[in-house]
Amino acid sequence: MDDLLSRELADIAALHRLAPLMSEYLPNTAHELRPAALAAVVDEVLLGSRTVLVECGSGASSVILARLLARRGFGHLLSVEHDERTAAFVASQLRREGLGHVARVVHAPLSPHPAALGSAHWYDPGLVHDEVSYYVERYGLVDLLLVDGPLLGDARYPALPVFRGVLAPGAAVLVDDAEQPGEQTVLVRWAEEFSLRFRTTPRTFLATAAALD
Repeated sequence: MDDLLSRELADIAALHRLAPLMSEYLPNTAHELRPAALAAVVDEVLLGSRTVLVECGSGASSVILARLLARRGFGHLLSVEHDERTAAFVASQLRREGLGHVARVVHAPLSPHPAALGSAHWYDPGLVHDEVSYYVERYGLVDLLLVDGPLLGDARYPALPVFRGVLAPGAAVLVDDAEQPGEQTVLVRWAEEFSLRFRTTPRTFLATAAALD
């Protein structure tokens, strides 16, 4: 079975598993998680009993994760998004479905960041600092960090330097698009600098590691 067909079958199977959370249609946004990757994130939330989630890059996945947390009855999600249109859609959908008590999306435009590699930009550092500080003060340390933005490549590098200090012992760090060269470079640097060991789930291209205790 070729890789493309294998990935497509994995996505179809994941859509069946995610069906209970698909209460209504959600549009695909830029760089949306593939169904198989989203199902793997949902598995990690449930199997790892994750309760304080941060997502770099938002979209339909944010709404689905919020639905999961609301139905489970506990947990919170903070989603950071650089695209104003996507952030506005997610915020509107969360309000419409009454999910504001479990999830919040923050529009953080891209700007120069001291931790960025080369000329890459990341989310506005001051805005992210303030939002994350408030979030952690209210809900506790982050036990799941999902990195699906901004964009692709080494622009995602600042995520771990920025969030490392607020990750709970044993927190899960998940990175989408792990097969891409830029993401591979980031994962290698994170592994070396933070003593992490990433594994990539077959057919999902989602890399996962546990933060140091």
